[in-house]
Amino acid sequence: MLRALVGGLLVLGLIGVAPLIMNQIKLARVTTAQTQIALQTREARATIQQAATQSAIPPVTLTIVATSTATPTLTPEPILGRAQVVRGGNIRSAPQVVPATVIGQVCVGDRVELFEERIVDTNNRWYRLRVVETVGRCVPERVSAGTEGWVNGQLLGAIER
Repeated sequence: MLRALVGGLLVLGLIGVAPLIMNQIKLARVTTAQTQIALQTREARATIQQAATQSAIPPVTLTIVATSTATPTLTPEPILGRAQVVRGGNIRSAPQVVPATVIGQVCVGDRVELFEERIVDTNNRWYRLRVVETVGRCVPERVSAGTEGWVNGQLLGAIER
């Protein structure tokens, strides 16, 4: 009877430990599979690098060159009209008279395209525009054709719609 009791306890012990053993087996399989994948990935990378260094085609390098311009590039919009500069003055990044907004100078005779009109302080008209043609060299700070910004309406002649 003692044998049967000891045998029964052993069987029950094995049944209780069986799930733990099965989990350990599964964990070992997963770990082995992950290790094999990592090794295969390393081997593939090494093969690619070796092939690249041995090939006659030089490796491609990407160089990004940052350029800076003093004037913002605005998206083209419907044109309100065209005008000619009749008084030289500042072209600005915003419709306000502060030193930080000055982009450069427009000169008498410059041709511009108007995109937006804004009234500031009841009767002070500002126009967002693009310089399309420059005439002569009036000042060293003058802007080039293509420059976009804001000018006070007092600098412009009649608007051609």
